[in-house]
Amino acid sequence: MRTQVHIAAACWRQIREELDRVYPAEGLAIPLVWLRLRAGRRNPCAPVRLADIRGLVVARAVLVPPELQVNSAARVAVIRDATDALVNREIERLVQAHPRLRACAYLHSHPFARGRTWPSSGLDCDYEGHMLPLLRRNRHCNLETAFSFIACRSRSDPAGWKLQAFALDDQQRVVDLGFARVLDDGSPRLRPALLAGLDRRVPQRCLLRRWSRALRRAGVRSCREPLFDGFDRVGVEIGDGRRLVIVLPIDLPRHPARFFLVRGLGWQEIHPPEARSLAPDAWLRIARRLAASPAPRHSGSDAIQSAARSRAGARKSRGGRFKARARMGVLGVAATRKSI
Repeated sequence: MRTQVHIAAACWRQIREELDRVYPAEGLAIPLVWLRLRAGRRNPCAPVRLADIRGLVVARAVLVPPELQVNSAARVAVIRDATDALVNREIERLVQAHPRLRACAYLHSHPFARGRTWPSSGLDCDYEGHMLPLLRRNRHCNLETAFSFIACRSRSDPAGWKLQAFALDDQQRVVDLGFARVLDDGSPRLRPALLAGLDRRVPQRCLLRRWSRALRRAGVRSCREPLFDGFDRVGVEIGDGRRLVIVLPIDLPRHPARFFLVRGLGWQEIHPPEARSLAPDAWLRIARRLAASPAPRHSGSDAIQSAARSRAGARKSRGGRFKARARMGVLGVAATRKSI
């Protein structure tokens, strides 16, 4: 089934105005995308491939100030050193507010193309210069694909724009995802993309604070990291080389947390009786019981640990480099680790 692509009306209007401003030269924007994952993914910590993605929703965009762009008919570049901090700051602000959004794609225009277009190939062009480097950076954050949005002129409306989406498959081949459909800003399809994070909703924030406070007072070490689709992963050290991994959905407590016991590269999903408990010491009781039990031999893939191995790259992803000719190195795929 083809991955569906949508864009919020206000976001598309903002991008069109920027492209019109620089026309007939190429323009650029940084799209913030919600990756709608297919139902039934067994493990939220597992690498995300193109086949796992049901749809893309471009809900927000970050624009580069005009004075920091260098635009021509077949190329757009930015003054890199002056742009990095400014763009990264704005991406960080938006991703903190809406943790389902990720800056994991490029967006630029082909003002010379009408009706449809295709990523250019060659040194410093769309495929070799943009998509492949982006794929390598995405892989550091457990995303096994890369996306490129290219705006071209409409055949039916010479003054209009169409936004075509492309992705890389597992063999690094370009896949045409078709044209983005515009969503009304009040559409039910858009609202989940802009759902506030756990820390920005009072009941959820209070829950997290109570759980983490109980661990901290007991001297139990833990850390928290974001995953795709708004999930958060909490790692709790329980000794003997073992770790309790708690995966929190963005709509907690409507959907309960999931618990995994990890040792080395092996993992095992567990179902403790406190899994749905909202008691302040629920996590602490689970951690203590596991710490007191013998270390079992685990079975399972290295899905959770594959994400952990990429932690260093993920920590850099929000503060990456914004590179020339629309090579947005700021992925925003995962935040710096937050202590809880």
